[in-house]
Amino acid sequence: MDTQHTIIPTTATSHPDDPIPCEPRDVPELTLKPASPHQHVEHTSPQSLGESMIWSNTSSDDSEAPLTPNTEPERQMDEIVDKLQELPAATVNFNQQSRPRRASTTLISENPSDIRRILGDGETATQLINQCCGGGCCLLKTLAPDTASPNFLPVVIPDNQAFRSLNLRLGPLALDSELTDATPLPPVNMVFDKLPSAETHHVSKVHKEPPKYMKPHPPYDVYSAPLYHARELTKPGAEKRTFHFDIDVTDYPDEGGVEFKVGGAIGVCPPNSKEIVDELFDVLCIPNFVRDKPATLKTFTGRWPTIWGDEQARELVTTRRELLTWCVDLQSFPPTKHLLRLMAEHADAPNEKKILMYLSSAQGQAAFCDLRTTSHLTIAQLLNAFPSSKPPLPALLSNLHQLMPRFYSLSNDPHVSAARPGLPGNRRLIEVAVTVHESPDWHTENGTRTGVGSGFMERLALQFIKAENEGIDPGVLDLRVPMFRGLMSNPLSRQFGGDGPMVLIGAGVGMAPFRGFILNRLKNANCANKIWLIQGVRDSMVDELYSGELGDHEREIKKVVQSRKVKVGASDAKYVQDEVRLQADIVWFVVNALDGRIFVCGSSKGMGEGVEQALVEVAMQKGGVSEAEAHEFWNKKKEDGQYIAVSLPFWLERS
Repeated sequence: MDTQHTIIPTTATSHPDDPIPCEPRDVPELTLKPASPHQHVEHTSPQSLGESMIWSNTSSDDSEAPLTPNTEPERQMDEIVDKLQELPAATVNFNQQSRPRRASTTLISENPSDIRRILGDGETATQLINQCCGGGCCLLKTLAPDTASPNFLPVVIPDNQAFRSLNLRLGPLALDSELTDATPLPPVNMVFDKLPSAETHHVSKVHKEPPKYMKPHPPYDVYSAPLYHARELTKPGAEKRTFHFDIDVTDYPDEGGVEFKVGGAIGVCPPNSKEIVDELFDVLCIPNFVRDKPATLKTFTGRWPTIWGDEQARELVTTRRELLTWCVDLQSFPPTKHLLRLMAEHADAPNEKKILMYLSSAQGQAAFCDLRTTSHLTIAQLLNAFPSSKPPLPALLSNLHQLMPRFYSLSNDPHVSAARPGLPGNRRLIEVAVTVHESPDWHTENGTRTGVGSGFMERLALQFIKAENEGIDPGVLDLRVPMFRGLMSNPLSRQFGGDGPMVLIGAGVGMAPFRGFILNRLKNANCANKIWLIQGVRDSMVDELYSGELGDHEREIKKVVQSRKVKVGASDAKYVQDEVRLQADIVWFVVNALDGRIFVCGSSKGMGEGVEQALVEVAMQKGGVSEAEAHEFWNKKKEDGQYIAVSLPFWLERS
């Protein structure tokens, strides 16, 4: 089936029948407007932007989030689908609309035709079940309904809000239902022991900074950087809140001469909130005096509780609160079968034990897939759903994920910030912007909770803003951001440079690093007038980040596309890919110019795929080539470093 293409419109900036790349006329000369000598600059942030993101070079083989999906020809394997369609109606309904799945879920199949394409034999099906695709193949070993039997005794469903929030569809499960292929009980990888001697003294700064043993980038420690300034960028009514941060790295230690660079990204090590940690302590019935009591942690193998340390046994002094606050992710990852099997082992109520064993078995694979692909669950939520299950803390810690750093792109040129007028004491600042991500909170009907990283950064920002509004010097709060230099050699920072023209295409958080690009270009008179920005927002009145802060000629170099705005004509873009088509002349000129580059930054799903398709169509119509030749053209531009596309891998969406 042929791919449907959008016709490139003919406008003042788009001539699809003209194959000759031409530099746009009347290009404005950009200048960086200096601060007024009377302008108050202390404790204010420079006008810059940046948002949370992690880097994934889509042209490499190990990309976690490619911009274009794989499209293999479908193979006809009707027998697998027939087996699924013959299953009892109580367990599967092909006509029922499936619940929305998280954007972070890698969904292999959505319908029977996809299952036909993927499944070939029993061995393939077994492998796919182990991977938990959530597409329906897991129903092959589902329980047959036996509700008509006089001996059928259905499992009593736990009557609590946490269990109801899981939205489990258990099917005809009874206490005596036969379950097979259950996940074995996972091993325990650690123990708590008494301190090695009475003289051992451990001072925990659990609410201020992470423990030294975490080592996110060995051999260096996490640096607790002072927060110089914070402000909210979005306005009331914005769908997502975004905050700007100025972080003081003047005293950041020398780590082999690596510097902060335009387009780079820092790593932030966020803690779990005190409320999340205390809730888990409470549901596990761990006494207050034990929570902060120093103890010796002995691990048998693995990297934990370090982040990227060596695989080895460890013995160190810590507290249980330190481990739950800094070293395990309590709310970002879907439950695993190992975790559910552990909870089943320690569940006293027969009905709860049966449900947990069912979720750990082949018969419960469909329900398990649903559980993994709903909104993000917290560990405390699962334990509250099955209140009779109280796994020992060492066993629980052995089956939780490491709390990983969150990466945020630099939104400034660090050299511009260091030279800004009025900055006291020759301080060095780096700047980022963080968009707050939210998930449903099971405690209340319409409640929400924030992600680990973005929630932590928002709490810092609100404390700073509150103190400032109350006339208190925020410096007395000693607010700190636990961070490290992170990714200074990512696709954006590597390819940024030269004097050639640039087109910057970003939507939402993807616009973040481009502010630094523009600030850098404004310093160079030879290339300050060769940059164009296409920025996608929902509503420019409330969530257009850094509006009016890109120099005197911002209106000439920036096109803002509003997805919530009603499209009224062919020259009115609704999404960034629409604007790419409208700016076909500029795109074609830049990509064919000496040292020209096109940068695309944002979510790979939707925006990323749409932009790539628009670029293909520009090449087809401007270059007069076929679709295959257009794809080859852009692939070659990727290889040459002229087309750079970066995306947001799934785990950051939970941050």
